[in-house]
Amino acid sequence: MHLKGKEKHFWRNRFNIGSLADIPLETEGFRGIDDDTDDEFLFYITSRIPVINQFYFKFTLITDEGVKYISTVQKLKQLTLRDHKNITNKSIPYFNKLVDLEYLDILKTKIQLEDLPGLSNLQNLKELHVTSENPDREYLLDHVITMKEILPNCILYINYESYE
Repeated sequence: MHLKGKEKHFWRNRFNIGSLADIPLETEGFRGIDDDTDDEFLFYITSRIPVINQFYFKFTLITDEGVKYISTVQKLKQLTLRDHKNITNKSIPYFNKLVDLEYLDILKTKIQLEDLPGLSNLQNLKELHVTSENPDREYLLDHVITMKEILPNCILYINYESYE
């Protein structure tokens, strides 16, 4: 099987890979900060590389569709998707498939504290970073208590402040 057209262009341009046999089956990870990384990038990466240990993306073009692609990789331990306004609570079921995840940073996305109980499958999670628009301390603490019941080994960081 050979790489064709647009996919061949993607692998050659981004990674100087010209043949399907040269694409690794496992990699440490990928990162992008304030660049043009988008859902198509994640589609190509995740469709050919089954084992990826970490993704680190800030201010890119990734949306819920990209999170769907990310959810297909194996052994993902760390996922940072900070500052992505097009990642919403529609991504919660995709995050929930990443059962090996130990670190999740979804700070400055559209995912809210109320959405977090949906992450109940992430029992290996040690750190979860999220934003809250609601400054009420009692509101925050209620959600921290709920999340501690769901993910007892996870430290929740809300607006950069830790809640253990």
